[in-house]
Amino acid sequence: MRLKLLPILFFLSCTQFTFADGYIYLSNKTPLFFISKDNVYSPDGTQLQYFIKGNIFFTGETDEKQNIFLLATSMDINSEKTQMIYEKDNRAPSYTFSDGKWYLGNPQSEDIKAQSELLHVEKSGKWMAFYSSITDSLLAYYLADSLPHFSAVLTAYSVMVKYKLSEKLADQKAAGPFTQNTYSTIKPIWGNVTANEWLWDGHTLRPRWNVDPRLVWSFDGQILKQQYESNIYEQYEWDGETFKPLWRTNRAQEWSWDGRIMKPTWDTDWANQYTIDDGVVKPWSNVHPEKEWHTDGAIPVPVIILVISGIARTY
Repeated sequence: MRLKLLPILFFLSCTQFTFADGYIYLSNKTPLFFISKDNVYSPDGTQLQYFIKGNIFFTGETDEKQNIFLLATSMDINSEKTQMIYEKDNRAPSYTFSDGKWYLGNPQSEDIKAQSELLHVEKSGKWMAFYSSITDSLLAYYLADSLPHFSAVLTAYSVMVKYKLSEKLADQKAAGPFTQNTYSTIKPIWGNVTANEWLWDGHTLRPRWNVDPRLVWSFDGQILKQQYESNIYEQYEWDGETFKPLWRTNRAQEWSWDGRIMKPTWDTDWANQYTIDDGVVKPWSNVHPEKEWHTDGAIPVPVIILVISGIARTY
């Protein structure tokens, strides 16, 4: 069975197909699968890889026993009841899932489940995203309102295997608690705190409660840019004292830092001159509590500027 498709641009994928047709992408925008009805095709959309009957995934073109690939007790990844994934010829489940979270094996207690979590699935607007629970990094996503249940199960399984999450979890446990990933946060002290909270992992900045990959930024010590977008006009450079656009001139987006105050370079309004004191970023004039931010953990100055200037958005 083969499916002929015309070349499709990345940003058109969410509008070209209905509920059951569409691409699933890895975090680097590389297609992982093409989904059509109850069939799963190769990344170029031409070769049938898997098809589903009931709760069973088959390879090849027939539903013969030797073609069984996976068996799931349910296709509802948000099931409140624990569901199981069996690999071919295995009597014990390789993975279990419930409430959008995936676990290694079949943990029997909440404590063990917390120690066995490999993956979590989050949905925001028209995005469904699959994150590693070990590093909280984006692994795959789908650009549509809804992802068919069977393809969500297959995607979760595929990225756990592809990125060797079970091995990484074992390595993390063996290394001990001091090597586990931690995150710094920055959020406003007043106003809509939840909607504007950010996570910083030492390399990437992303909204805590919005999984849209287009909102993720990276910083390598010099260049700040959208991690999954290629817009050169949304790239900024940092030299230790000055923050400014990399490929264009925009004085309104230029900031300076003298070791004590961060401020827009060409703005003399004291309300826009910020100090950092004991985790609180606030205007030097100290009469604008609505502009105060709280940081928890170490966050570089240019990343703070990215947030408080409004260049980085949570929506």
